[in-house]
Amino acid sequence: MNALTSSRTAAVIAGIAAFGNLLLGIAHTGVTVPLLSRIGPQGGAVPPAVVAFGVGTLVFAVLAWGLWRGAAWARWVGLAVCALAILSGIGQFRGVVSAAGIVLAVALGALLLRPPTPAE
Repeated sequence: MNALTSSRTAAVIAGIAAFGNLLLGIAHTGVTVPLLSRIGPQGGAVPPAVVAFGVGTLVFAVLAWGLWRGAAWARWVGLAVCALAILSGIGQFRGVVSAAGIVLAVALGALLLRPPTPAE
């Protein structure tokens, strides 16, 4: 896998994480989201979670953009974001959705830890 392909793959994973955070943020406003509403938040709005997932959406979206563009900062920022996402997922573990977020963050972090290779 060359550097561009690796960076684009990482960008797609970060984009998926951004979309997941967006869905979780919406679900925590009290809006019914198919599937998530069955396994996730029950009842009314949870404002701190809405804010947290909103910030997560923005962070992962900016990271996805930086990785797609091949920005020099994206790799190191991505590793920090992955570490925070893993720690947050473990600290606030809520079952399968948390596990999915942790798996995404581990996969993205592992991809970002690979040494960059020259483009073919």
